[in-house]
Amino acid sequence: MSGSWKAKVRLTALALLLSSCLKSTEPQPSLIQLNGSWNYTGIQTVPVRETLTGTLTISRESGTSFQGRLDLVGVNSQTQQQRLLTGVVSGSESGTDVIDFDADLESTPRRHVGQIVADTITGTWVSSADGTMSSGTFRVERETR
Repeated sequence: MSGSWKAKVRLTALALLLSSCLKSTEPQPSLIQLNGSWNYTGIQTVPVRETLTGTLTISRESGTSFQGRLDLVGVNSQTQQQRLLTGVVSGSESGTDVIDFDADLESTPRRHVGQIVADTITGTWVSSADGTMSSGTFRVERETR
């Protein structure tokens, strides 16, 4: 092998290696199509029973990932006292028809895992803060356009 040919092979290999390391930071086309507003209903079962209603808004998607916000009103089932829960959401489709997202409410992430069927996602959520665990169920339905 000539020295010039070896140099060309090395340069080609280096170029291929470098190009494989360069990934676009541009958003990728959505593979899950969740953008828009969703009606959220849920029940907190632990530590106190609370009904949850509000809106999940998905504002950004890329590939199988998404971001948005969740705005809820929680109503204590015993006292009827209301509280507002708002925060950012980030998640992804983690398997066939499985949606997994965190909602950072009250500076505490609530992990939601649910199954999507058509325009409805149903599942469970769990959160742990300061040694206190809370959990419940949720259902989100796409708002009609």
